[in-house]
Amino acid sequence: MEVQKKIVAIVMAAFLPLSSAGACTLFGANGSEVEGGGTILVKNRDWRPQYQEMRYEMGPRYRFYGLYGGNEKKMALKGGVNEAGLAIFSAAASSIPKRKRMAMDHSNKSSIREILGSCATVEEALAMNRYFRGPKFLVIADAREMASVEIGNHGEYRVKKVRNGPLAHTNHYLWPDFSSLNRHVGHSSMTRLSRIEELLGRRHKPYVLDDLMAFSQDRHDGPDDSIWRTGSGARSDETLASVGLWLHDGGKPDIFVKIRYSPEDRGREDVYQLEGKDLFPGEK
Repeated sequence: MEVQKKIVAIVMAAFLPLSSAGACTLFGANGSEVEGGGTILVKNRDWRPQYQEMRYEMGPRYRFYGLYGGNEKKMALKGGVNEAGLAIFSAAASSIPKRKRMAMDHSNKSSIREILGSCATVEEALAMNRYFRGPKFLVIADAREMASVEIGNHGEYRVKKVRNGPLAHTNHYLWPDFSSLNRHVGHSSMTRLSRIEELLGRRHKPYVLDDLMAFSQDRHDGPDDSIWRTGSGARSDETLASVGLWLHDGGKPDIFVKIRYSPEDRGREDVYQLEGKDLFPGEK
């Protein structure tokens, strides 16, 4: 399949200049809200123009596709999906100033790689809580449930599980007992959260993947505060990639990717969609 060859070949593409993780919008729905059941999960990755790519990798137990950002010296995994149907995406805790955030506990920074390569379910992923270190947010999903994980400092974390409904997170803490970590809640983070919750609450249901991908393109709140951000200035955050996953109970996941590989691609994104049978063909 042509797009299958393309997505695997991307691992040889140019890499991106990396700063700390930028803003993101994470959202999904599952159970009766999804056509035929399962879970649909989406990540919009926002940062200043960079290179990025999807990679195909082999973990200790499972193969996975991951969204990476970095440069030739350092790459960072932002999330992905494995052949067992487990997905995980991350978002920065931007409500903590960068200097303070970088000084906090960042041991075991390979949490996403370890979870994607080793776990088949949300429960298995949550059991690997030794990797929940350093301030950030994770959304973990399989076909039956989703969980948002808010990670504070010193290994503290909070989990919200959803088995039949929507879930959304942006870049500030939502758990009341973590609210003191929110030194500055950005207008964009609040606006994006409010907008995606509005869209998830009012649109016809049950959803298919195309519905949530349409939400990922929403430009209701202007260049800097919309779910799909175009940026109002040369150094403004923009949406660089949107990855949507449909996790099926007993079947391989489907994936939709809209991605801008390099800063030179401004105004042009590649779009492709693969069904599970094309994502992970053959045996290990």
